[in-house]
Amino acid sequence: MTSKKKIIAAGIIGNVIEYYDFALIGFLAVMMGNLFFPSHDPFLSLLGSFGAFAAGMIMRPVGALVFGHIGDRIGRRFALMSSLALMALPTFLIGFLPTYTQIGIMAPILLVALRMIQGLSVGGEYASSIVYLVEQSSPNRQNLYGSFVSVGAKIGMALGSGLCGALLWYLGEDAMGEWGWRIPFWVSIIIAAAGLYLRRNLTDEYQPSEDKTVPIVAILRHHRSEFWQFLTVASSIWIFYYTVFVYLPIWLESSAHLSKAEAGQINTLSILVGVIFIPLMAMLADRIGSFRVMRGAALGLAVGIYPLMVGMSIGGYWVALGGTLLLVIALCAFQAPIFASTVMALKYHGYRASFTAVILGSAAGIVGGLTPVLMTSLEKLSGDPYAPASLIAATSLIGWIVLRRIKD
Repeated sequence: MTSKKKIIAAGIIGNVIEYYDFALIGFLAVMMGNLFFPSHDPFLSLLGSFGAFAAGMIMRPVGALVFGHIGDRIGRRFALMSSLALMALPTFLIGFLPTYTQIGIMAPILLVALRMIQGLSVGGEYASSIVYLVEQSSPNRQNLYGSFVSVGAKIGMALGSGLCGALLWYLGEDAMGEWGWRIPFWVSIIIAAAGLYLRRNLTDEYQPSEDKTVPIVAILRHHRSEFWQFLTVASSIWIFYYTVFVYLPIWLESSAHLSKAEAGQINTLSILVGVIFIPLMAMLADRIGSFRVMRGAALGLAVGIYPLMVGMSIGGYWVALGGTLLLVIALCAFQAPIFASTVMALKYHGYRASFTAVILGSAAGIVGGLTPVLMTSLEKLSGDPYAPASLIAATSLIGWIVLRRIKD
């Protein structure tokens, strides 16, 4: 394997693990809701499952702050190794958790605790790998290298969703609900071992500055405008991201009247399409400009998502599949350039890890992590199956307005 391929593989492996776990939570949300948050109301069980998901995501900004500081003050390699090691164990241990019927209230407490440890480590892993890949790239390939993190994420989601789908088909829903759900969590340790192996000899050319200023303090003091602009755009992206890959499979069952198997097939196919289109959109951004690509995607979503989801709800399997794939392509165009753009927003290397970590950690953690709960509650309280589409349209419009104000 060439040095560039090693850099890419080592950079993305943590995100494979991270989003493998997210795919498990999304695919098994209803099943784990019944196991760990049993209720006579299926809505409350599902809300409990998404609440555990949100608890881990809310910890991401804390991890981002800690590991971003480590990346700036100690080095990118140390941040990458320590975050990966801390992330692997909780995912593996979830597979051994007793359920609510076995130990009562301690079951959901333990699940939430492990999710919070995961979130802490993930907050550092995500940004550390983005900064490392962008800084290792050539100037005309920064978007492409930054997008590989999202490729790793979608590979992880495809692995998680595909494995769950295969187990559901092979074992059946009863066996999957009794014990088969544990298998995907156990498998995660194999991916983690591969990640530690790939990163054992990782090169790091970054040299920490002698400046003793705490990076996040300097950012909030001297780069407030850039911070809030990029946080707003990233938040609109991750609301859409978690709607498509975590909430949409549930919506396809309830509002488009597809079976669990059909929704799972569409979810897996959409992730595979994302793996292809993320680097394609990144290369387009390297060629014509990051902000031009993001602006086009944001405006297209603001205008088109509502009629698209209406069509998906009434058109059957093939219309739902085609609509989902269009949403994924739009997401790729919106998301692919944000990674390198965030890293390169600051010229000073000594603040980049903290800047990128806190912005993307907050957007993906707090905003994105609460999205499935928000979407589920919004649809339930309003009685409108298209309420999520209205929210995506509004946040995409806000993102477009902010993007117009950022200089290329």
